[in-house]
Amino acid sequence: MFLRPTPQQAVGDPMCSIMRLPIQVAIFIVRPTGDTGREYLMLHRVLKRMSFWQPVTGGVESGETVEQTAARELHEETGFRPDDLKSIDHTYTFPPDDFFKDIYETEPDEIRVHVFVAQVSADSEPTLDPVEHDQHCWMDYDGAMNRLHWWDDKESLKRVDAFLDEGV
Repeated sequence: MFLRPTPQQAVGDPMCSIMRLPIQVAIFIVRPTGDTGREYLMLHRVLKRMSFWQPVTGGVESGETVEQTAARELHEETGFRPDDLKSIDHTYTFPPDDFFKDIYETEPDEIRVHVFVAQVSADSEPTLDPVEHDQHCWMDYDGAMNRLHWWDDKESLKRVDAFLDEGV
């Protein structure tokens, strides 16, 4: 069961005080395992933010490109600054939740998400932003697919994995 934060819980939450554009990024972080394997970083959102597993996500702020947003969010949420951050040329849309419509400069009909992949070294460990996430785990593809809640995150992970298989 997902619990939506109350307006009182959202007070002081940086996500609720910055005006955004109706554009977001999702960044799947991957590290190598063994000779040919890889694992994906899954982040658990704090209860105040609906308590579910996801990749790094965040909203584009005025004046930012999606690439700049992806790099900023990656660093803010994990501490990572990888040299290898790439768009996989996949986007999807979803309707905005009524509760969060006030964080956008204008009330959007839909939110567009641009998907990225960031590759980090095998020994990398994140430094989580405790305002956003309270747990993390590294998982193989199947484990990550089972952990993700939203269908669009699952579809994006499928596309990220194919993108990495192509060696682009």
